[in-house]
Amino acid sequence: MYSFNGRFNYRLDDKNRIRIPPKFKPELEGGYKLAYGPGNSIYVMPMKEYQKIIESFGDVSFFDEDAQNQISLFTSMVHDVTEDNQGRVMLPAEMRAYAGIDKDIVITGAAAYIRIESAEAFAKRTQNLNISNIFAKLNALTKSKDKDKE
Repeated sequence: MYSFNGRFNYRLDDKNRIRIPPKFKPELEGGYKLAYGPGNSIYVMPMKEYQKIIESFGDVSFFDEDAQNQISLFTSMVHDVTEDNQGRVMLPAEMRAYAGIDKDIVITGAAAYIRIESAEAFAKRTQNLNISNIFAKLNALTKSKDKDKE
């Protein structure tokens, strides 16, 4: 299990490239992909996490048309990543448009993933941040997990 945490403010360069924060690079040595994420964000998915998702689709019947359509939509929203010789990654135009990214971005750790979003979207999402509400939601999630283990 990965443990990405922290927040980094970056800017796209003139060719719409970014660098993944050096702190996160060791966890991505096996490769990674970019995927559309919730809330108009882009997720960096370590290859092992992506493989877990793909393997979870294995039990879906080939004849379940709706499920196969959803799998196809998901996989069509995942982009292969190739870093240049300086470790930069180009964000595809369609992903930048989806995330509303112009130049300023915020990269945050999201446990098993890394989240990329526009600085404006991050500011709006965290504008009325209430730590107590966050803790209550996380507490409910952990209690739900505990019940699943019983």
